[in-house]
Amino acid sequence: MSNYEHYQSTVEQVYRASMRKVAKPWHIEYLPSMENCQQALKFVSPKGTICQRLTLPASSAQLCWPNQGNVSQHITDFVVRGASRLAPLRQSAFRNNFPYWLETCIQQLHSLCDAKEKLLDIVSNARFPFPSQVNIEGNYLPCWVWSEDQGYMAVSVVDRRTGRFSGVRHVESGQLIDQERWLGAQVIDSVEESIDTIDHYVNELIQSQKKVEFEEPTLADAINNPCAATLGPVASVALTMAVVAGFFITFKWLLGF
Repeated sequence: MSNYEHYQSTVEQVYRASMRKVAKPWHIEYLPSMENCQQALKFVSPKGTICQRLTLPASSAQLCWPNQGNVSQHITDFVVRGASRLAPLRQSAFRNNFPYWLETCIQQLHSLCDAKEKLLDIVSNARFPFPSQVNIEGNYLPCWVWSEDQGYMAVSVVDRRTGRFSGVRHVESGQLIDQERWLGAQVIDSVEESIDTIDHYVNELIQSQKKVEFEEPTLADAINNPCAATLGPVASVALTMAVVAGFFITFKWLLGF
């Protein structure tokens, strides 16, 4: 088996394993409206994990992603398919891109079109998306390939250092590196290693979304460090009454009553 065939086999097995783990269906939740008629929204799994974040013109958001609606299974497949194709690669640019893939890859598609039917056509094509390299002014840069139209490929270059997506651009298909030769020269992780990679970045995503819960300070905390402690209403009243009662008891004792 060639290295390219090893990559293809690994991707297929990782994809099947990942789809079994994904909680679905995802649903759409709107965030408070923004200025300039923009709408921020998120795709949320049944477990409460935010799986994608988007910011769109309010009109586009309402047409494509109505609030509290379910996310098409094709979208879930697309995100998992991309993660499965990303996981076996060890290049730092693609590893750095993993968090952005898991939260913002669908945002990139809205640079191609804003019609829901067209978006679903793009994500339904099992050939896409795939990581690659594109020749830009003589330099081969890491990128994601989203779709093809009349010999032109829609790609987003990935910043090597940060892993962030650049804006979508259209390039001639000949500007992409030969996938078989490129992948044949890469170090490809095993199925187990690739699944561990996805689990690692998904767990990082979940941890980053957890809200920090502050413990309610005790009365002793408030007495010893009142500036740093914040009590609830009931505890605050109780502490105030205790201080007042203590003052009067001490005052009466000093006067000999």
